[in-house]
Amino acid sequence: MTNLTIGDDLLASLSIESREQLRTYRDLILHWNQRFNLTALESEEAVDQRLIGDALRLLPTIDVVLTRRPDGRRLVDLGTGAGLPGVAIKIARPDLDVTLIDATQKKVHFVQHVIDELGLTGTHTIHGRAEDIGRMMDYRQQYAIGTARAVAALPTLLELLLPLIEPGGTFLLPKGEAIAEELAAGRRAAGMLGGRILDATLLPECAGAPVTRLVTGVKLRSTSDRYPRRAGIPNREPLGRDSP
Repeated sequence: MTNLTIGDDLLASLSIESREQLRTYRDLILHWNQRFNLTALESEEAVDQRLIGDALRLLPTIDVVLTRRPDGRRLVDLGTGAGLPGVAIKIARPDLDVTLIDATQKKVHFVQHVIDELGLTGTHTIHGRAEDIGRMMDYRQQYAIGTARAVAALPTLLELLLPLIEPGGTFLLPKGEAIAEELAAGRRAAGMLGGRILDATLLPECAGAPVTRLVTGVKLRSTSDRYPRRAGIPNREPLGRDSP
């Protein structure tokens, strides 16, 4: 097991145990990636920096959220794929209660294997479509923090994620650098769903990590029972267009 090739600034707040768990997680991603497609990345350095390191860049914002609301420790990661950013966040902040959702059974199976292998308590997987899960009372408006990585354009993503977040909760969405048009539609969609986008700040540069703009926002009120719409509609007919 080789050391993580991630900047010391991202690892500074992590315990020795957490660093070892991240290394094991990295190795599991690469091993399972030989069996089915978890990621297009094939080297330790790429997984460290572009996946795990990029996820760890969310920690300062999460820590600020937790300082403001210490009881808000339930986090949902929608479209988690290989477990990112949710698993990396859980390893770094083990006192969080994390739920990881994905529509692909093989990916959920992998993430559950990671949870079992690392002995992560307070970590749950759900297999299913977000359009369905967002209407289930066990999950609807149950989470204080919501994250998602590379799932969909902002208007679609917000329709899928905001029903899961409780009023007063926070959403943190890593996106690419050039999202002006997407952001404008996302602001309108957020308002329709009971939320508000507060900022879209470039995260500090980190060796090997992509340029990431972190879209942050709050859930102001309950989401209408109209949302999320049936499977496929949020993507085909996104909210927040010029004539919503």
